[in-house]
Parts: sequence; C-alpha cells; structure tokens
Amino acid sequence: MKVISLEDTDLTLPQVAEMAKRGPVILTQKGKPMASVKRLSRSDWEGCALADNPQFQALVEKSRRSFEREGGIRLRDLRKELRLTAEPHRRSRKKKRR
Repeated sequence: MKVISLEDTDLTLPQVAEMAKRGPVILTQKGKPMASVKRLSRSDWEGCALADNPQFQALVEKSRRSFEREGGIRLRDLRKELRLTAEPHRRSRKKKRR
C-alpha cells in the first residue's frame, strides 16, 4: 500500500491510477486519509455503483423492514414455488495442502 500526501506530490491522476494496479494508494490531505484508489474488478465496480445509489439503498431498506415484519421464505420453498427442480450447484471445498 502506498500513501501519498496531496500537498507534497505532483503526480497526475493517471499516474496514481497506474500505481493502483500494484496495490491500494491512500491519498492524504493535511496528514489525514482522504481517499483510496484501488484497482477494481467488474464485481467491485458494480458494488461501488450500487453502494452509492439512493434507489438501491431504499430498496434494500424496504426489503429489510419487510423481512423484520413478515419474515422470509426458505430457499427450498422458493425453488418449489418457481418450479425449479435441480438443486443449486454447490462448490466442493478442496483441502489445502500443507
């Protein structure tokens, strides 16, 4: 992880982005962390986009309130309701070699 003081650098944003390919870059201002720059995968990008989306956050909160009031549905019951006959694929855990 690289820490860069904004007051003490003349790096450009493309240069910082290039550095982030090798690991997170923390930008500080007046000695305090201000921002983090890191390489994103597609799933990371989607997560960031949704995390700051007010409509998505409202939907999540509505769903949580509904679950607290009314409870939920078990996965096997949902599969039955949707007429899904095959069991979901489960990943097998591989034993780690020592």
